[in-house]
Amino acid sequence: MKNFLLFLSIFTSFGLFAGDLKEDLKNASSDSDKISILSEMGKSGDSKFVKPIIEQLEKGESSKIRSQAASSLGDLKSGINELQKAFDNDDVYVREASIDALARIGNAKSQSHFEKGVKDKSEKIRFFSVQGLSKTGRSGNASIFRSALDWKDKNTQLAAIRGLGNINAWDEWKYVKPFCSNQDKDYVLACLYSAGKFKTDDSLSAIEGLLANTDNEISKEAFNSISNFKPTQVIPTLIRFKKANPNHPNLVSLGDNLKKLKAAKQYAIINVSDRLNLRSQANERSEVITGLAGNSVVEILSREPRKYIITNSKGEEMEDFWYQVKTSEGKKGYLFGEYIHVVDSY
Repeated sequence: MKNFLLFLSIFTSFGLFAGDLKEDLKNASSDSDKISILSEMGKSGDSKFVKPIIEQLEKGESSKIRSQAASSLGDLKSGINELQKAFDNDDVYVREASIDALARIGNAKSQSHFEKGVKDKSEKIRFFSVQGLSKTGRSGNASIFRSALDWKDKNTQLAAIRGLGNINAWDEWKYVKPFCSNQDKDYVLACLYSAGKFKTDDSLSAIEGLLANTDNEISKEAFNSISNFKPTQVIPTLIRFKKANPNHPNLVSLGDNLKKLKAAKQYAIINVSDRLNLRSQANERSEVITGLAGNSVVEILSREPRKYIITNSKGEEMEDFWYQVKTSEGKKGYLFGEYIHVVDSY
């Protein structure tokens, strides 16, 4: 009973405190007090404070008060129209705070303001505008993001990397790719995020190279990014990863992912340095259907019940099974077991 009363007392006190912020703002006599209260309103996450904050953004006497009001609206993800108006009409400090708030909100309604902001003479406004565009941009903004990659502000560069991925312009990957090998983990994470958005064979290759990274955050982001690709693209990458990393901690979740992708139970990785002939029948004299590149992955359909002996190019005899397989293009044929590595998907 005592614990309940204590909880009720704390809860009631908190409710009164939260409600009193409006009165406190009305009664505050100094700028510093108003700024402090506005900050608390923003941090509260409570939408009931939006109206009094907007009033301070529009009517606050000092620039510092209006700037804090703009920042608090960004915290509450509200007041887009009022923030845009402040950006269009107020002084540089309020405009900087307003565009920062709009960038954090990231609503497409502000896209034109971000496009205007990247040309502003204020460096901060340019930076925040790129960060906003990274969430709301379109293909026509590619040149803005490319330019921002050279700006000397890390957060803006990171936003530009993500922005190029978000606009789904596959030909922009070449500008993002170098960041996947950056020494700074933040750039690598941003690059991986965009690699999953580009969804090209080259961006998939960059992700594949980071799946087994010793940094768990990078490895996790690589797995997140790869989930954006089509199953036919992803499965070979995951199978190669499983072969190369038999003791990796992500193998359990990898198996679950392969099940979700409706992967077959067995795959074969071509274990030759050049190309391996896919044959129409389970013997070395049958017609060649196509050549398969080394390290490529095919689905195993079945295994012949008996082993065969064949002679390789060096005159050596090898005994193994013939496997019927299917390529990613849907071609079916046979491969000799000595030239492949069989991997169970789960």
